[in-house]
This record gives sequence, structure tokens and C-alpha cells, in this order.
Amino acid sequence: MKVLQLSLTLLLILVVACNKPIPRKPVYISSHNMSKTSIDRNKKLLELEEGLIEQLILKDTTNSYVRSPYGFWYYKSVINPDNKVQNAKSGDTIDFKYRIRDINNTIIYDQNWTSVQTTVLDKEKLFTGLRSAIKELSEKESGLFYIPSFLGYGYKGDLNKIGPNEILILELEILAKKSAL
Repeated sequence: MKVLQLSLTLLLILVVACNKPIPRKPVYISSHNMSKTSIDRNKKLLELEEGLIEQLILKDTTNSYVRSPYGFWYYKSVINPDNKVQNAKSGDTIDFKYRIRDINNTIIYDQNWTSVQTTVLDKEKLFTGLRSAIKELSEKESGLFYIPSFLGYGYKGDLNKIGPNEILILELEILAKKSAL
């Protein structure tokens, strides 16, 4: 009797243990609403930043600003008289100096103004606004750039001195350019 009971128990355990697990259905969470909300928020932020930049430009009656296809506004404070000199392009080695200020004209980073930086354009890590601004100038030119936050350090800032979603004012001077072969 005990043997029969033990064998039935083992058989029952074996049958139950060998069942295939029932797969769970994935939970569907629509990311459409979240991305639409994010897109709408970013559009409003860009609109606000563009309005602030346009107000700053209107206050500056001495300079003529150009809107770059990259998404920022600038004017050239020093223009190279040699019209044969081309703007910097990808792969060029560029020697430059720059200074970053916030929208209240407070200097954020100034040490780069006193020391020369060298970069191979589009091959080294520079924030998007600086990389694009370099492409707008040629050798021995300088300019002032209003950089919206999405071209600066974006929603995180630089985790040091530049806060999240901060408009940057960039002073840039191209000292030398060596063209890529």
C-alpha cells in the first residue's frame, strides 16, 4: 500500500513538474504619448530660447547678426580680408580660442581664451555649438555666437558650471587652419 501511494505521489510530481511554463504576454506601454510630450516640451523650450536670443540681438544695434543653418545666431567681429580663404571644414586642424558666457553676460569659462586649443574638426569631441561655430569662420576671423541649449550642453548641462537648458554666448577666434589632405 505504501509503495503504491509513494509511486502515485512520484508520478503526480513528475507530471506536474514536466508541464511547460505558460508564457506571459508582454505588457504594452505606449511610448507615443511620452515622446509626443517630450517633443512638445522641447519645441516650447526652443521657442522661448529663440525669443530670448532675438531680444538680445535687437538690443545690439551695432552688429548685424546672421542666422546659421546650424540653428544659432552670430556675427563676425573680425573678418579675414583675404576672400580666397575658405571656412573650416571637417578634417581640418584648427587652432582657436574661445570664451563662454551665460545669457546674463557672466563669464562661465574663460581659461580657453588665454590658451590656444587645437582640434581636428569633427574628429574630436567638442560640443555641437562650438563645432558648428568653427565651421562658420575662416582663419584669422572671430565672432560672437548665441547658442541655444540644444546645441550647447542640453538638458544635463556640463555637470560643472553650465546648467541644464542654458543658452550660451560663445566668443570664438580662429587663429590658424591646416586643411585636410
